Amino acid sequence: MAARKMDINDFNARIKNIKNPRNKSYYDQGLEMHVPKRVSRDKIKSAKKPEDDSVFGMMFVSMIVGAVALMIAQVVRVRFFGLIEFSTVVLALELFITIWALIILTALMKKRSIPERIAQIMGLALMMVAGHNMIWRWPDQMAMIYTPTYVEHVMATTTQHSIVYRGTVFSL
Repeated sequence: MAARKMDINDFNARIKNIKNPRNKSYYDQGLEMHVPKRVSRDKIKSAKKPEDDSVFGMMFVSMIVGAVALMIAQVVRVRFFGLIEFSTVVLALELFITIWALIILTALMKKRSIPERIAQIMGLALMMVAGHNMIWRWPDQMAMIYTPTYVEHVMATTTQHSIVYRGTVFSL
């Protein structure tokens, strides 16, 4: 079925139909449907669907956010406070800065649900026990992020492909 050619008179008729104050909606010949003139805010908000993120993707991103928060805390500890040796007080300071960084990052990224918080803590714990392996993998780049003395200290006290748990290094 061929569509008839529209001209300026058809366009003006459509505009007149739209501007008619008695119409709450109008029939659009081009779209072949009734189009409402005004839509309520509630109808617009209910039509928006939440993003369908995969659970794995959400958990992975949240774990990275937790790891990045701990990395920020370590950078602050090493660069600004100059604390290279590890102790209970240093751990408390690092965890305080990590929580602060985590609150800011999650507010910026809107990752505040309970499963996301659990994944962030998992990422934080993973970074805490195995984050030194990044220094073994990229020592020059990590020396620019942290300090060269901290990188030397980590490489002297740990081994590559290891896990540190309560000050004890377990090689894999």
